[in-house]
Amino acid sequence: MKFDQNSKVGDFLANEAAKAVLDKHLPGFASNPMTSMASGFTLGQLAAFPQANISSEVLASIVSDLAAIEE
Repeated sequence: MKFDQNSKVGDFLANEAAKAVLDKHLPGFASNPMTSMASGFTLGQLAAFPQANISSEVLASIVSDLAAIEE
């Protein structure tokens, strides 16, 4: 599975490499109890929420690192 900004948060959390990318750019994200409520959202949808505090630069970095994951 290739990950990008259209992948769901739940899919990231189910994959150790993708989860590590999220934690690299968003420390504590994967372990936050509120994250499970966002599992049905895509990364792009989540980034659109101001409360998520994911800048376009951070989103681009996450997507770049996700593209390097080999399944």
